[in-house]
Amino acid sequence: MVSNNTSESDSDSSSGSDSDSGLGKYFYPKFEELETARKPESGMKFQTLEDAHGFYNTYALLNGFVAKRGSNYRRKKYHLECNRSGKPTLTQDPDKKRKRNALEKTNCQAKVIVKLTKGQWEFTTVRNEHNHPLCPNPSLTNFFLSHKHMPMEEKSFLKVLQQSRIPPNKVMKIFRRMRSSFGNIPFKKKDATNLQYEEQHRTEISDVERTLKHFKQLELRNPCFFYTKQTDEDNIVCSILWTDARSRMDYEIFGDFILVDTTYTTNRHNLPFATIIGINNHGRSFLVGCALLHDEKAETLKWMFQTLLQTMGGKIPGSIITNQDEAMAKAIVEVMPQVRHKFCKWDVMEKAHERIAAFMSARGNIKAELDSLADNSLTETEYEEGWNSLMPRYDASENEYLQFMWRIRKIWVPVYFRHDFYPFVRSLGCGEGMNLLFKDSVLPKDSIEKFIERYEEIQKKTIKTDDEDRQQTGTVPSCFSLQPIEKHASNIYTRQIFLKIQRELLHSTAFNVQEVQKGAVYRLEKVFNYENPEFDRKYFEVLVEPGSNAFVCQCAKFARDGILYCHIFRLFTQFGITEIPGQYIVPRWTDKFKEEKEKQYMEKCLEKTDSIARYAMLMSKMADLGKRICGDGAKCNTFMLEFDNIQEKLMSEGESSQQ
Repeated sequence: MVSNNTSESDSDSSSGSDSDSGLGKYFYPKFEELETARKPESGMKFQTLEDAHGFYNTYALLNGFVAKRGSNYRRKKYHLECNRSGKPTLTQDPDKKRKRNALEKTNCQAKVIVKLTKGQWEFTTVRNEHNHPLCPNPSLTNFFLSHKHMPMEEKSFLKVLQQSRIPPNKVMKIFRRMRSSFGNIPFKKKDATNLQYEEQHRTEISDVERTLKHFKQLELRNPCFFYTKQTDEDNIVCSILWTDARSRMDYEIFGDFILVDTTYTTNRHNLPFATIIGINNHGRSFLVGCALLHDEKAETLKWMFQTLLQTMGGKIPGSIITNQDEAMAKAIVEVMPQVRHKFCKWDVMEKAHERIAAFMSARGNIKAELDSLADNSLTETEYEEGWNSLMPRYDASENEYLQFMWRIRKIWVPVYFRHDFYPFVRSLGCGEGMNLLFKDSVLPKDSIEKFIERYEEIQKKTIKTDDEDRQQTGTVPSCFSLQPIEKHASNIYTRQIFLKIQRELLHSTAFNVQEVQKGAVYRLEKVFNYENPEFDRKYFEVLVEPGSNAFVCQCAKFARDGILYCHIFRLFTQFGITEIPGQYIVPRWTDKFKEEKEKQYMEKCLEKTDSIARYAMLMSKMADLGKRICGDGAKCNTFMLEFDNIQEKLMSEGESSQQ
């Protein structure tokens, strides 16, 4: 496979690699690149240009086309294109035979544009559609994957063949003849020797031990940091879970809902890296904790959840969303059977596309319709009837994977969870695979050091964001209208939640109201389109219980997000309701909720004599006070004098107690 446009020299590229320069013009992917290969997407980031090019070349290899490097702009923006791009050449003599190795141009538009942004190479434009047949080669792919388990002698011979510019297909034929007894693919994982397995196990252990060493240093720098480890029968550490006091306090307050993401792995030995994420009172995501796991088996995940609950004082969340994973579902049922567990819809659809991509491609718009059906169904019956109508229309009723998706529909389709608390799941990034906090800074397969570095950055950013949110407390946000209900909302909610409410109030003006049943049933018709509607439909029904201020909308957004949706706000306007009724004010989104819960948590921690938690509470209280008085020099001086007196008194009391 040709990986570069040979007419272009990259000798002065900052991302070039001398070690690769001798491998000739053919592309030889690493097994790590093959194992983590997936469809290119806008926003993907890479440390070097060669990493980006290698990623796209690997995708090309797996999908049966050849990638080349096209034009560039000042070596800061490159086009990586299908080698069939360019205008077709018209043959002057129709009887003239075409050269055997001539490449037929089809003006194919498939390409990615990779741009240098803030020190990283980012895919800014992605076009994956080709206008010609693709020719994937599974045997060649498996051959490259087998490199991981080759003996050193064969690896050395392979490198000689690469440096001699032998095409990959011919290299594979050479190895086939050398190892003909292995059939179509010369090496498989079962061919790895016990010595190789033991060596890999030892290096995995060294990775974990290196992580532990870093954690011990972090513990010295940050008394709030906490970690726990799992050991095997030989007392060797195989999994680690870590968090800190601030995260423990936030989980105590906002632990009614969490997301668990296991899409990341370490780049050396595929150790799963799990992130546990919560949503605070501003609707922002925060990191509850992380885990470096030995594997993704149910027993290991069971240990992770048990350890999480022990670390968090036994508090069990009300709802959890995770990647599609049977082992994960089994672990949650065993550890927390009362929890509402949902697979991420985006992840389920992505896995379906990966498994039956060719099947879907041959059926035009089926993927978009499946997505729309899941997103827009307001009742279980509507979804099920829509599915049963869609399958025969696309001749898809007999597809085994779609049958599997149908069987597990009650654990991933949103309509089956419409009465459960899954706040702002769509807007917070589950549509991007749930990797909310790490996606901009680490690759799907990265080093342990990078994950830990990003963890520390996230915690620092969380503290900074909390301080900024704290500064906004007590200030009055701007209102876009003169409606009393908007003013009322501005005095109740945190700033970020108020902005969401404000957007719903604005969207409510896009609907007309029709009374279907006097005083009981109302139909709302959307008469004006607005940006990013949550449901792509024109009509909604709202049920009203007269005299009780009880409103129930088909969309069930209040149950899911804990805030009222535009449909009910439209009826409030119709009925002249000027304040949000108390039953529709969820405390966790209000301005004073966290402060009150922190006081309760402090009292609880003092009773338990939890030094780490007390440290976090003292730091939080000091930060609050600092923000209030930092603008007044006299108050700051008074505080510092009083603080010195308190410190001296406490120290003298400590010395007296030791005598």
